[in-house]
Amino acid sequence: MPITSAAARRTKPPVPVRASHPARTVFLGFAAAGLLGTGLLMLPMAKRGPGGAAALEALFTAISALCVTGLVVVDTPTFWTPFGHVVIVALIQLGGLGVMTFASVVGVSVMRRLSLRSKLTAATEVKSLGIGDIGSTVLGVVKISLLIESAVAIMLTARFAIGYGHPLGEALWLGVFHAVSSFNNAGFALFSDSLMSFQTDPFVCLPICAAIILGGSASR
Repeated sequence: MPITSAAARRTKPPVPVRASHPARTVFLGFAAAGLLGTGLLMLPMAKRGPGGAAALEALFTAISALCVTGLVVVDTPTFWTPFGHVVIVALIQLGGLGVMTFASVVGVSVMRRLSLRSKLTAATEVKSLGIGDIGSTVLGVVKISLLIESAVAIMLTARFAIGYGHPLGEALWLGVFHAVSSFNNAGFALFSDSLMSFQTDPFVCLPICAAIILGGSASR
């Protein structure tokens, strides 16, 4: 029995939903991370003194850290609390590695594999020409980044503790923050004069210089 046009219309398969372009997904990932960082920096626990940070102060700082620009509208060490500093360095790390790169690492760690869409998105962010080995490429980027940051953090921690008398916990935090900031070329510092006080100290300047160079090379 021939199928009528009405029946054909009823049995016509649905039009598939068009998948988001990988570049759009990357943009949306960064936008979501920026909004989350802004919300966290607006919490009263993120700012010294009474009340929380203004929306513009939090938004500017979060986007600057996420996009590793180093631009600030407030004095980082005196305006933000240790919680705020943790949020900032987390945004720096997330922005330096890439939101989609981080998501891919989580996907590989939890699911042991990546979907085709995740591979395309991660390949877009890390500027890979192929997707066949994107999982290993992403993991390699993260491992190298963490290895270099750890080495620089150890050197800076030793210098801040031994050369400047900071307690070990404080020296460790200073070392980690500036290692992450320098490797990702973020420009954030936990000293009000940035690093001007260390301009003649090779044990601070040279590790940070090496991290900046290696981080800049890795991003290319």
